[in-house]
Amino acid sequence: MEHDRDDEAAPDASAASDPNPSIDEMDAAAIAANALARAALREYATEFLLLLRTDGRLVATSEASTLGYGALERQGRHIGEHLHPDDLPRVFDLIERARATPGFHERITVRARAKDGTWGWFESEVIDATQDDRLRGAVLRVRQLDRPPIDDAVDRPPDAAVGGDRFLSLAEALPLGILSADKRGCVVYCNSATSQLLNLPAHELLDRGWERAVHPEDRPDVADAAGQVLATGTPHQVTFRVDTGLFVRWAHARFVPLAGGKGTAGWIATIEDVTDRRRAESTLAHQATHDPLTDLPNRTLLEDRLHQACSRLQRDGDAVTVLFIDLDDFKAVNDDHGHAAGDRVLQVVAERLTDTARSGDLCARFGGDEFLVVAEQVDGALGARALALRLAAVIGQPIDAGGTAVGVGTSIGVVLA
Repeated sequence: MEHDRDDEAAPDASAASDPNPSIDEMDAAAIAANALARAALREYATEFLLLLRTDGRLVATSEASTLGYGALERQGRHIGEHLHPDDLPRVFDLIERARATPGFHERITVRARAKDGTWGWFESEVIDATQDDRLRGAVLRVRQLDRPPIDDAVDRPPDAAVGGDRFLSLAEALPLGILSADKRGCVVYCNSATSQLLNLPAHELLDRGWERAVHPEDRPDVADAAGQVLATGTPHQVTFRVDTGLFVRWAHARFVPLAGGKGTAGWIATIEDVTDRRRAESTLAHQATHDPLTDLPNRTLLEDRLHQACSRLQRDGDAVTVLFIDLDDFKAVNDDHGHAAGDRVLQVVAERLTDTARSGDLCARFGGDEFLVVAEQVDGALGARALALRLAAVIGQPIDAGGTAVGVGTSIGVVLA
């Protein structure tokens, strides 16, 4: 009886599998998942295929090379990193519709950039494979075109693909940080200026990694600005702190929408370092409200704080005490020891007032040799009197004014409301 020999003629499945040049760099679980996905992809077609997660990130390919990259070299990276900037809105919109529509199947023509920097036209057929337990994503059946499609050839100049290089060159030349994100707010492109400004490597800024550089207290404001762009399709701006780990840097971001087929497909943000500007503004604001000699609040800030204290008095009923302090015979200090000694006396008095008053009290220079202390929640007239005596005792101690010990007395008037 002759035995069936078909099993001897069967090809060795392991010999037919593609070599994996990066196998030493992958752990066993990732290799197994990639091999399973690539095997499943072959059942869809023999053409060039990509498998994307529902957020647009590359899971596996059916070929050993993708745009000049190794099979696993771009695994986990967003497909948008390789696309022409003008095509990003359509692709983001397509990914969103594929995620929301079971059985989605549509063609799209895009321009993609290879590893060597060259651009090419590709026709991609997007197929929903989320119900396939082995794939659970979107399959892209890709075919490279020798020339732009007719519609694009009419609407766009022959060198339209070069625009991507121009965009990238411009983005890298600008001192502004530039981020581009899809409809879910996941960043797919950032320039080198962003990496420097946010103090993170470029690969860590992708997806939502860039948000880690934002100061924790400012993250809600930044997230709200980006979310409003996606929700309303209108530009939004926000100023936030960058947490570098060593010092605080200020940045200003402007988010503008990317228009897709059905509304907003994502956003592009420009980020500017405004640290020096914020410091200058802070310095000017401080100078406008503080005395230049003693650095105490001046009359402008004093009046504002008094108004706030009176408002709290009417609302909560807590007492407000104002102590008006006048230095006795201060003119004699200037006349006998010079104005430099007089300035030093005023500075020391300001320091002693600040150190002696309670942390919540406001010490201000009213003008000349006159100072005010605004204190809340003082225990009536007795508490106010005790505070005045403490201040008088501290101020009356001798002051070293340029090698000369100077003593000044004080007259203190007290008002309780």
